[in-house]
Amino acid sequence: MIIRQADEIDMPALMSIEEECFGAERFSAEIVRAFVERDDTFVLAALEGQDILGSAMCIVSELMREGKIASIAVRKEVRRKGIGSKLLEECEKGFRIQGAQKYSLEVEATNEAAIALYLGKGYEVKATLQDFYGTARNAYYMEKNLDPTKREVKVHSA
Repeated sequence: MIIRQADEIDMPALMSIEEECFGAERFSAEIVRAFVERDDTFVLAALEGQDILGSAMCIVSELMREGKIASIAVRKEVRRKGIGSKLLEECEKGFRIQGAQKYSLEVEATNEAAIALYLGKGYEVKATLQDFYGTARNAYYMEKNLDPTKREVKVHSA
């Protein structure tokens, strides 16, 4: 498997993955195209041969030194094979190259596999976002902070 930056020619496969993984909540073609084309965003594609098995869409704020993962999607038939983990690692590599010190994402609170992946990679749940994905469908806002001056210090009184 290789991971590379996606481009315009990948749009049909990217939209197919969006549909399979997110259904009615998928990003529109216009939004996915904007992720592919804009300078402050990037899209990664995980390929086996010519087949795109997964994708990740990311936003970078160089001013704020932050990277946000808007989406990681892996085709259902190839899940649990490390593709999501590899996409996450490549997102973080892209963020580091652009100077980001904090990474963030939202994940549906019932998506146990994704939550376990993010926790295992050093992300922390910072907030629960009520009804983020619709009525009674909450999300966790998660962060990974690389800037040692921004880490939270917990003080316990004696």
